[in-house]
Amino acid sequence: MEIEIKLQVEEGTTQEQLDRYGEIFNLLVKTGALDGVKGGRTVIHFDEDGNFRGIICDYWVWKKREV
Repeated sequence: MEIEIKLQVEEGTTQEQLDRYGEIFNLLVKTGALDGVKGGRTVIHFDEDGNFRGIICDYWVWKKREV
């Protein structure tokens, strides 16, 4: 199944920026970092030049629940 998601951006957004947004968004969805993290957080990392470098998901894999 293929789904198309439209992103409305401000006038003057370059194709390079759109490609960058697409890469980040696709990876967030593909890895489950966008909606697969419950009770945790997703961190998007960029280097000192602002280049996208990775995604970290921080969540409990197991946690003892109080009874």
